Amino acid sequence: MPIQFAVLASGSRGNASLVRTEGVGLLIDFGIGPRALAQRLESVGASWDHISAALLTHTHGDHVDEHALRNMARRKIALYCHEGHRRGLESFEGFRELEQSGLVRHYGDQPFLTPAGMRVEPLELSHDGGPTFGFRIEARSGRAKRPVALGYLADTGHWTETIADNLTDVDLLGVEFNHDVELQKTSRRSPALIARNLGDKGHLSNEQGARLVAAVLSRSSPGAMRHLVLLHLSEQCNRPHIALDTARAVLRNRRIDLHAALQSPAHPNLWVEPNRRGRSSSKPAPKRSKRQVGTPAAEPSFLFSDAS
Repeated sequence: MPIQFAVLASGSRGNASLVRTEGVGLLIDFGIGPRALAQRLESVGASWDHISAALLTHTHGDHVDEHALRNMARRKIALYCHEGHRRGLESFEGFRELEQSGLVRHYGDQPFLTPAGMRVEPLELSHDGGPTFGFRIEARSGRAKRPVALGYLADTGHWTETIADNLTDVDLLGVEFNHDVELQKTSRRSPALIARNLGDKGHLSNEQGARLVAAVLSRSSPGAMRHLVLLHLSEQCNRPHIALDTARAVLRNRRIDLHAALQSPAHPNLWVEPNRRGRSSSKPAPKRSKRQVGTPAAEPSFLFSDAS
């Protein structure tokens, strides 16, 4: 089976993504409530029953929802977080319940394996939400000789050469394209908020995200990256077409499918598998009936994608 990657929500009103292999899923963040998550999961052919673990990037409220934590505790879903996240989580009843059940597991700067056998490499980022991490995730599909590699960076004020090095040859890259600088500067936001978002502990602009993509591509084998997903677009200070145009300029006609993730609905919903030549082969999820829980669902045609 291929590896599924679906963005369930992306933006300042909540963030969550799904990585699933052979029916077993991993949530990256859970910043929307459990009912909304259930609906988004169903829309991409999954459900809470498929989730074995959740991976937390940082403790800002758009990345962790207290009710989702309680649902995870009830369902015995393991939580992977950094020790530094404790301060932001310990007031939540759901987190305490997870701890009491022995389901809280801490990651540091070393790779680790999830219950489904996915290899997760934490990448330390620069953000004002306390310890903040992106990830390189590798998952195998059946007896495939090479894993599918996914890169995920949702909140950071800047990136480093080390981060680009660690994302070399990913099959799919999800990276923050938060704002257009001019729209940010001319917004009606407070000067303090504008300075925060433009600073080294804020969010990546479209141009900064594009430069990171270019750095990863320059380090990667030709054809290695098949999908680029633009994450955490600001609804006030960005426009999907601006972010997509900025990314296209970097891709320079490479055969890379380009997608802008949305706050709602879930988008994109992608399936990625390595091909026989050792490079990845990626494709949108095929059309299925919603009644077939556990199988891919169709994506509405109006969403922001540019498949080559």
